[in-house]
Amino acid sequence: HAGPMYTDNGFWDTHRTVYPLLSIICPERLSDMLEAWINAYREGGWFPKWASPGYRSCMIGTHIDAVFADAYAKGVPFNAEAAFEGLKKHAFTESDGSNRHGRIGLSQYIKHGYVPCDEIHEATSRTMDFAYNDWCIAQIADGLGDIETRDQLLERSSYYKNVFDSNVGFMRGRNADGSWRFNDDYATGFSATEWGGVFVEGSAWQCGWAVQHDPDGFIALHCGAKQVEDKLDELLATPPRFEVGYYGREIHEMSEMAAVDFGQYAQSNQPSHHILYYFSLVGRLDKCAYWAQKTCKELYDSSPQGLPGDEDNGEMSAWYIFSALGFYPFCPGSDAYVLGCPLFDEARIHLSNGNTCTIKRSTEIAEDCSNLQWQLNDQVIQGVQIKHSAIVDGHTLVAATSSSAE
Repeated sequence: HAGPMYTDNGFWDTHRTVYPLLSIICPERLSDMLEAWINAYREGGWFPKWASPGYRSCMIGTHIDAVFADAYAKGVPFNAEAAFEGLKKHAFTESDGSNRHGRIGLSQYIKHGYVPCDEIHEATSRTMDFAYNDWCIAQIADGLGDIETRDQLLERSSYYKNVFDSNVGFMRGRNADGSWRFNDDYATGFSATEWGGVFVEGSAWQCGWAVQHDPDGFIALHCGAKQVEDKLDELLATPPRFEVGYYGREIHEMSEMAAVDFGQYAQSNQPSHHILYYFSLVGRLDKCAYWAQKTCKELYDSSPQGLPGDEDNGEMSAWYIFSALGFYPFCPGSDAYVLGCPLFDEARIHLSNGNTCTIKRSTEIAEDCSNLQWQLNDQVIQGVQIKHSAIVDGHTLVAATSSSAE
């Protein structure tokens, strides 16, 4: 076939950091990649979930939705109309059940407002991923003027709320009749450390934060920012115990989480990668900066064993690059980044448009980052987010002390 081709890519992983990083450092190559994925859709009838080079049955959701939405939000050129045709198929056409493409459980998700765990495996993670995927497709629908599809998918993007049980304070499995899943092995009927079953490669502790597209709604479910801050503190303080649950044995993701002193935070696997940045979104930039830097310093090094988990097409390293620079793509599909703190005194991003973005860190920042304040071109940044344009337009970002910022 004519045109570009790329392969060996798992979008469940790479949508989180790899593609957002490409949008900064090589948008022209990213544009070529996007056209290649559109070619894959034209030639095979679906977008791949994991290209190798054909359709591999691996992981859940249709996270190429986020890849296209992220590029669209950041102005990376591709044939948006052709892409939207295939993305819309994800939202409205049932998979054939093979998990090679599309979404298993889509009809139940539409019918119930969630994927029922007594009918579909990994149902709670699917519900949360489908909600996020719907939000991503809605962003392109909005840009293309398909208001009906946009509104329908935006409504569905709130379905993650239907698998949150306020009685236990966690996302959990829900049956088709509306009742909560209970596990007879536990007296309380719920365990936040049981892996698998209704989740993917994690428990409620690792997988229950996957609401990148609506952090305000997630915070409201928990009754406020302070409650989410407390839950983040608890996540990091809870011993890294696990029950093997559905897996029936200890898998490497469990071992990797338990091998380090970060509580239930599992940097070793992708579902945890945005969690620390919730600290910034609830008003604790200092805690986000402290923990992200601690993760960079203690869980990464340049040896052959220098990654805390599976690299997965560059996702693990791209997380480090973002966190070391001091900002993170919390929600791929938007043009915003959530702030942390730079790891180095100065870093420069030489952009393909000829601009250079400079990121500096003041030597006066306290070890616990308690006095951290960001500036953009000598102006104090209000809030904890910056736009993509702040980087690609070649501005200077400075993480300074609050006293010097004043």
